[in-house]
Amino acid sequence: MNFTIYTLAFLLISTSIVGYGYIFDKFILKIKKFNLGYLGLLGIFVLTIFVYLANIVTPITANINLVIHIFGIFCFLFYIKNEFKINNNQFKLFFFLLIFSLFFIFTAKTHDDFEYYHFAYIYLINNEITQFGVGHFNNGFRVPSSIFYFSSLFYLPYLKHDLVHLGSIYFTLFINFVLLFKIINLRNNINYRFLVYLCFIGLIVSNIFFYRLGEHGTDRSAQILIILLFIEVLLLVNFEKNKNLTISIIIILVSLIISLKAFYLIYISLIVPILIYQKEKLNFIKKIFFLKSTYFAFLFFILVIFTYFINSGCLIYPLSISCLNVSWAIPINQVVDWNEYYQLWSKAGATPNFRVTSPEEYIQGFNWLPNWIDIYFFNKVSDYLFSIFFITLILFFYFYSKKKYKIKIPKYKLIYLFVILFFIEWFYNHPALRYGGYHLIALIVFIPLSIYLQNNYFKKQVFNKKLFILISIVLLISVSRNVGRIVKESKIYNYDFLAKPSYNRNFQNIKVYYLIKDMINCKSDCVKNSIKVKKIFNRNIFYR
Repeated sequence: MNFTIYTLAFLLISTSIVGYGYIFDKFILKIKKFNLGYLGLLGIFVLTIFVYLANIVTPITANINLVIHIFGIFCFLFYIKNEFKINNNQFKLFFFLLIFSLFFIFTAKTHDDFEYYHFAYIYLINNEITQFGVGHFNNGFRVPSSIFYFSSLFYLPYLKHDLVHLGSIYFTLFINFVLLFKIINLRNNINYRFLVYLCFIGLIVSNIFFYRLGEHGTDRSAQILIILLFIEVLLLVNFEKNKNLTISIIIILVSLIISLKAFYLIYISLIVPILIYQKEKLNFIKKIFFLKSTYFAFLFFILVIFTYFINSGCLIYPLSISCLNVSWAIPINQVVDWNEYYQLWSKAGATPNFRVTSPEEYIQGFNWLPNWIDIYFFNKVSDYLFSIFFITLILFFYFYSKKKYKIKIPKYKLIYLFVILFFIEWFYNHPALRYGGYHLIALIVFIPLSIYLQNNYFKKQVFNKKLFILISIVLLISVSRNVGRIVKESKIYNYDFLAKPSYNRNFQNIKVYYLIKDMINCKSDCVKNSIKVKKIFNRNIFYR
């Protein structure tokens, strides 16, 4: 596959996703006020739900995906036909970001977990209908992220699996659009200026801290979405305009976040501060329950929990209290052990080459803290904190002004309290940056900074110029880092993105699929690695 085909496929799939978001809003949600970036996230939302449902009865084959994307492209053309004159600036921004995103997609190396189980799970979706008990074959199969189902849509004729690692980039593309669009549209209203600063921070996290596609995994897309979620929550509690739109956006964002990582269920609790800030609480609750986005979010949630259940026997793995006594369930002792291991790993008590001698004692209370500081804090967290501190200084002095606006401080304290509570929960239970540390640390620092900066007086022209310069610098840094990464990878991995732009795939890592396939086709003595199989209503159920 050459560079031209690879690039064209990425661009066309991007338009297909937007097309589905547009059609879904126009004919089902009927809100009709989503910007193009949110139409993209809505498209991801709809398409992922479709794959969950379709995979119950059919593999998500290359031909099915081809039909899906052809229809999506036609939907996008329909969108252009109806909206181009009205939203031509949005289309210009979209095509600019498409070109910008090309610097992300060329990579020789994916996330380590992609080779371990992400690709194998996607391959399973593309070749088999939903199976019961596949968590017995690979621990990663017990915690299936929705991004696997979304990424399975990129298995296409001729291209095969060359694009299936790009799921995270589509999240980044549409989130970047939303953030830039908000900056452009809110920058001249001083009442919204604190949100402009927060959007700019989101751009920094998305494009500088998370610039490597190979590091995204299933974690970073969710963390960028959470930053966007808090921006929308602050928008909702401070401004009354387009309340149905903002509520629907929040519902969709929370759904996507939870589907990517189930332990982000905790963010449902944001309904508490939102509700407290509402004057008419009962009417607000009614509004939520009567929105069509709520029904689809509930369907999405059921599908995610159902998938956890049929894979592992647990509604939320590895929460042992959620495990049910079904034939395909993971043995409860394994669930407990893996729950302990996740804590152990996040608290620097386990690495590929090291494990503490008394895991149970180590993870209790703050016994882990000295070792965590020594091994993890000074290797990863300290670098991130230094970067946050550096950016804070730059923004503080860059936007400092002796002259101040006299404007009302926005409502944020209760929401900020929840950020603190989320941080405490993160730090006590799973203090690894990939499990929520990145966005929580950023929000703790930058929400109060944004509130402080909004009172600083600048003429509109001056402020817009400052914003343009900083945004340009952020995008240029992101491009330069990715260009440097591509050059480096070309030397290390003998990677030529012009000749073969996709990642270096190792099909040895999908041997787990062939083990599952052998057992599906097995007629007698169907026992492998102490795993057995039985058929009920033409469904394969794997068990020990």
